[in-house]
Amino acid sequence: MVIIMKNQITSTPSNYNDDLRKRHQAELQRKFVDLQFKRSELEKQLKQVNEILSSLGREMEQHLSYDHLYK
Repeated sequence: MVIIMKNQITSTPSNYNDDLRKRHQAELQRKFVDLQFKRSELEKQLKQVNEILSSLGREMEQHLSYDHLYK
């Protein structure tokens, strides 16, 4: 004898639709939170890249000024 376990879903169509709607809403909420986290991480990385580029730009300007003064 084989017993198949299924998620318990109420038998009335109205409750079934409510369950589906709630599951869908929960999945959308989970995806939304996940994307917010990813966006936050990407913004941190972008800030670091911008800081490094700015620092590199200043360093390049200093080297150019030094080269003009002593050549």
